[in-house]
Amino acid sequence: MYNRALVFHYIQAFFLNFGSTDFMVRFFSVICGLLTVFLAYKIGKEYSKSGGLISALFMAVFYLEVFYSRQARFYQLFQLMFFLSLYLLYKSKENPKFIYLALISFFITVDTQIAGLILIPFFIGHMLIYNKKQKYLSFITLIPLIRQFIGLFKVSTASTTSAVNYVSRYASYLTNIKYLFILIVPGVIWSFKKKRRLTFLLVVPSILLLGGVFFVKYFALRYAYFFVFPLVLYSSLLISFLYEKYGKMMLASVFILLILPSNLIFPFTYVNVIVPVDKNYYDVSAPEINYKDIPEDIAMELKDNTLVTMFSSGVEWYIKKPDYVFPFSMTGAGNDTISFNNVDIYTGAPILTEKPKGSFYFIVDGFSYSKLKSFQIEKLNNILLGCNVIYENDDLKVHKC
Repeated sequence: MYNRALVFHYIQAFFLNFGSTDFMVRFFSVICGLLTVFLAYKIGKEYSKSGGLISALFMAVFYLEVFYSRQARFYQLFQLMFFLSLYLLYKSKENPKFIYLALISFFITVDTQIAGLILIPFFIGHMLIYNKKQKYLSFITLIPLIRQFIGLFKVSTASTTSAVNYVSRYASYLTNIKYLFILIVPGVIWSFKKKRRLTFLLVVPSILLLGGVFFVKYFALRYAYFFVFPLVLYSSLLISFLYEKYGKMMLASVFILLILPSNLIFPFTYVNVIVPVDKNYYDVSAPEINYKDIPEDIAMELKDNTLVTMFSSGVEWYIKKPDYVFPFSMTGAGNDTISFNNVDIYTGAPILTEKPKGSFYFIVDGFSYSKLKSFQIEKLNNILLGCNVIYENDDLKVHKC
């Protein structure tokens, strides 16, 4: 039982009823991506007439929004529900009925990712001040906090040194978008003057959660991805404010900011996706493993013989359920986070740490291998002793033993 992001996975499972294909397993994330663009439009309209269209335009082509909307993972849903919860909470002052939708969105946010708990004080504070008739409902937001209380300590760390190190590692991903961090500052200030409550609700939880990400034990770009929404939103709103103040002369700036940092000009270091791309964003912190390029004849051999692997979910999806799984830590902390009672938590295959009897094939992927401790590498080398590599690409090697 993968007891996490149940809403996402059950909806994803619904789409799989129409076909067990890459397209269908990713389709729900595509929907979430489109709804994120629409949410940017709705929030942008709250600030200015042109704010909705300009915000939606830049949100629709921003490279990380495009890439996360194409993945069969729940991070796009988390970003959508996180900011939808805050937007609905804001709207509930005008229309109290929105508070019920806001609470539903909040619970989906927390179900998707434990980080959604950061919204609790903002819900309680807003409901006590602006939703007085329904303020008794505010304390039901504490339910997931109580349930997840122990889990919070498992992912957090008190190491300031680690936090500083993570800041620099996350900053390494920002080379192409530094200009957005310049534009967002006046964008937020100007937006705050126009809509204080809305800006406060969107910006403060985002900053707090981003700061919290630096104190999480594990590093991964996907943990900080949610912050892309306010980054693009308030940078876009700055452009819309300038457009409404100075008129059509600002259209040239919109065109330049849209086209110049796009893949029309920079095919490898782009920020905006104008021309469709057929490769995913290269992120060393993501467990992306290329099984699709394994030649068909080798794939058939793997299906017909004993198969051992490490990160098993992709193997089961593209080839078959592995016969054995070699344990490792998905996060790099400890030495095994993928087994329970000596069984792989993703596929149910038995865990293997010694060489199996008879002939077998072993898929060693780079992501899993990078998480192994020295004693595990030694065990793996003993298993692969005398084996031949019959196929390899940038992500994996197939050993015949």
